[in-house]
Amino acid sequence: MVPVPIGPGIPRRDREDVRERYAKIMLILFKPWKTVDDLLGDHIGWEDAFDEFCLSAPVRYIKIMNNMQRLHECRDSRDD
Repeated sequence: MVPVPIGPGIPRRDREDVRERYAKIMLILFKPWKTVDDLLGDHIGWEDAFDEFCLSAPVRYIKIMNNMQRLHECRDSRDD
């Protein structure tokens, strides 16, 4: 399954210039939360919070995130 949201695109995980935005969006989509504190936990940055989340995230979520990245890569190949 690959969700394809409508609106601004989901950033690529392989681009350093949008890594923090990517981490924030993935946490919003996949980590249960009610407040921003639920998303960040004890971390002060989105990237650290996301990296920790990935260590315990269900395999299904990791597969979906990988598929989302593959969509970017397929678009790159198509455009070459």
